[in-house]
Amino acid sequence: MHKILMVIRREYLERVKKKSFWIGTAVFPLLMIVMFGIQFAVMFVTPAEQKNIAFVDATGRLLAATAQGLDDKLKDGRREFVLVPEPVRGSLDETRRSLEPKVVAGKLSGILTVAEDIDSKEAFRFYAKNVGNVMATERIEKALKNAVVGLRLEKSNLGLDRKTLDAIMKPIDLGTFQVSAGGESKKKGFLQTWLGTFAFVMVLYMSLLLYGIAVMRGILEEKSSRVMEVLLGSLTPDQLMTGKIVGIGLVGLTQMAIYVVTAGALRAYFAAQQVAADWTSALDAFSPFKLVGFVVFYVLGYFMYTALFAAIGAVCNSEQEAQNLTTPVTMCLVIPMLAAFFFVNNPDSTVAVVVSMIPIFTPMVMYMRISVLTPPLWQILLSIVLMLGAIWLLFKGTAKIFRIGVLMYGKRPTVPEILRWARS
Repeated sequence: MHKILMVIRREYLERVKKKSFWIGTAVFPLLMIVMFGIQFAVMFVTPAEQKNIAFVDATGRLLAATAQGLDDKLKDGRREFVLVPEPVRGSLDETRRSLEPKVVAGKLSGILTVAEDIDSKEAFRFYAKNVGNVMATERIEKALKNAVVGLRLEKSNLGLDRKTLDAIMKPIDLGTFQVSAGGESKKKGFLQTWLGTFAFVMVLYMSLLLYGIAVMRGILEEKSSRVMEVLLGSLTPDQLMTGKIVGIGLVGLTQMAIYVVTAGALRAYFAAQQVAADWTSALDAFSPFKLVGFVVFYVLGYFMYTALFAAIGAVCNSEQEAQNLTTPVTMCLVIPMLAAFFFVNNPDSTVAVVVSMIPIFTPMVMYMRISVLTPPLWQILLSIVLMLGAIWLLFKGTAKIFRIGVLMYGKRPTVPEILRWARS
């Protein structure tokens, strides 16, 4: 035990004493803020430019109402959308083709066509060089939809004028509130839920990946420099592996502790300042239960993934060799990130429940579920028990691989050989 503690102390102090550790700890949250800021700028901030759209209306009755619905203003007071009426020359397709050169030249932002039969499936079409501006497309669709509803009501002979119709079609502002298990309700929307969850999941992803790779690189460096042979003169392979994993794990836990304490302090500060309700709901991501859940699944995830990375480091001779074996392990972290939108929207679905019980995916998926809609306690406890069992089996297998592979040089063993070592 004394020798293991010496390895733990060496691995921990070697990293924590470096300035790069403290600089990285301080810079990482700033990079996260910048990353999210860029994403929001891309999603919600559009260039302040006027959009001239050719409006080809075969009905001849939708221009005014559609233009009225597109009343958004730019900062300089100009209208963001300007509908340029174009008469139908021949057919709609012929008219559209005659206008397309102006779109290509940048004189028009797009062409909006309306067929004479507004009830046909392809009555409304929008042509533009860039149809990826979702917000602009939705604004055009909404304005056109309201205009079409008005036209249909006029045809129905109900006697409704435009003013009455606008009052009927006036949009509503739907407030969303999350009801807790205790019956309390808090104002909370998708944006706050997504931001709080994704930020912590990103920290989980980056930390598990970086510290797992750090363990692997440490083993590879000591193998390549033959330091491993010297160390194993006074340590057993099991002692060395355990000391490395726990020592580097404490480095990561130190970093996580700094983040958790800071997050808790910020939550307490903003709660005391009685900030706006929208921001208060965002602070729910820093609740004590969620912070504890984050730490628990970080620790469990760390031991699971570092055991895998340690095994890879033991059987490889260089980082180039290790890349092929690290890809499947890395993908196990990437898959939950790619499916994060599904898990946030469906935290209690059968798929989410089942995937959160698969140990390799549990740290990230179960934390997503806890952050969005806290699952039953038995599911959380079951996932922890399953992870502990998986970690125990992994450590047994990794220890066997480590004993054999750590002193092997030359040709990298095949996957069947590695599995045979783990079962031996």
